[in-house]
Amino acid sequence: MNGMNQNNLLTTPLTPKRSTRIDQKTVITSGNAGKIIPVACIPLLREDGVKRSRMQIAVEMMETAEVLFNGVNVTVSAHLVPKLAFDRFNGMDDLNRSYQGVPREDGETPIPFIETHTFSQADNEFYKTLGMHAQGSATVNRDYIEAYNTVVNFRRKERSSSLSMRTMTDTSLAQAFWNHTTMAHIVPDFDQAIIDGEVALNVVGSQLPLRSDGYVEELIGGVYKAYPTGGDSAGAPSGNSTDGYNWTTQIFAEMADDGITVSLSNIEMAKKTQAFAKARSMFQGHDDDYIIDTLMSGIRIPDQAMKQPILLAQQRTQMGYQQRFASDAANLDESVTVGGALVDITMRTPAINTGGIIVVTCEITPEQLFERQKDHYLHNTSVSNYPEFTRDELDPEKVSIVTNDHIDVDHSNPNAVFGYAPLNHEYMRSAPNIGGKYYRPEVDASFDEDRQKIWANETVDPELTEDFYLCNNVHHKVFSDSTSDAFEITARGIFEITGNTVFGGALKEATDDYDQVMADVDQTRLTKA
Repeated sequence: MNGMNQNNLLTTPLTPKRSTRIDQKTVITSGNAGKIIPVACIPLLREDGVKRSRMQIAVEMMETAEVLFNGVNVTVSAHLVPKLAFDRFNGMDDLNRSYQGVPREDGETPIPFIETHTFSQADNEFYKTLGMHAQGSATVNRDYIEAYNTVVNFRRKERSSSLSMRTMTDTSLAQAFWNHTTMAHIVPDFDQAIIDGEVALNVVGSQLPLRSDGYVEELIGGVYKAYPTGGDSAGAPSGNSTDGYNWTTQIFAEMADDGITVSLSNIEMAKKTQAFAKARSMFQGHDDDYIIDTLMSGIRIPDQAMKQPILLAQQRTQMGYQQRFASDAANLDESVTVGGALVDITMRTPAINTGGIIVVTCEITPEQLFERQKDHYLHNTSVSNYPEFTRDELDPEKVSIVTNDHIDVDHSNPNAVFGYAPLNHEYMRSAPNIGGKYYRPEVDASFDEDRQKIWANETVDPELTEDFYLCNNVHHKVFSDSTSDAFEITARGIFEITGNTVFGGALKEATDDYDQVMADVDQTRLTKA
């Protein structure tokens, strides 16, 4: 009987012969600072994996009038965006049904595996930067732009919950992130309950009687009545407790007999709750609370890692400068400065069941100089304001309020709250000192030849808003040509991708060789009698 059993419920797929294909990238493009510039998009089909790859990105800065004092940062990143990370798929069942054109429920429309939109050659910053072409207003696959926007939204969630999200159809270039080296510790708010913890208090007795100065309140016949302390209820006035008495005096609970207790178990619970709250905060980037609750329960969600972009590679560097002087005798003091940076990245991936898009981006941002940042030691006039070990060690909330003048002493509202930072953060010092002929006591947008050496992107009355995180307003006045793209990007890369794609053999130009050979064959001899 056992030999007659058949297993018709196998879940192991067929095993195709793996092939290797090459995706070679040659990129020449341009852009400005303060943008997340798409350099390349590499599509991966389902079950594709990157066996090996290497990409070299060169960034050339156009001419500036002077050698810049502050650095220009270049950040190159490569993210894998699995197809499951697209918003329309809630899980692998959705993705597999969509791939085969099967709806979730009978009668429903299948989820489109490929979303499309109209290609606009004239007004499409994303495709123009990537160097993508299509005829007229053709209908094209939306995967590249969806993957780009998914990466941007993922990074914004990681940076701050207050940043707005982009739509999947936004074809503009997203703002780059400021590379905060001295202000990254400042946040717009903090979870006080996680720092403090909360201890449950138990009230002994069901009620606590209330008293005021000189009067006692007592429940008589279902009505609270007041009478003088030391008296009795027989002399209490009729009506409620306010009859004939001035209740603007202090009111307090009488705890001589009843009271409030704190148990050791309550303290222990507060500690554990605090620890779990800190652990839960690590999952806050997920959109749905049920995902967080499931992960907090110690239950793995195998598909969840495929529902968000995965950082494959990232390299940061700074521009190097080269000054070039004029060669004619009349202008030997005249010069221009150019800059450049070179970045190499490599990446590999296992076979990706969902397929996806590898998005390579480049961000160019000038180093931020908070040159009017407050020197707290200079402004301190009392020893009591210095750090003090015992006081600070016993402080249950080791948090400092950061006022606006910490960022800019010329702020019009210097004492308002800018944000919050760890206690004594002002003694982890990293502030620029720009003086002499470069000294600028206030934000000044007018032209200053000496200041051509400083690429300062200043804001009047800075606040901890979206402008603090994103490069919303980056000027290019330091460049000789301030209207054209200030940076040129060239890249070369090669990706070896293994997958289930079947390739035909090499083709040769058509000839009549076959017919010539067949002409020499005795066809009649091959014919059956």
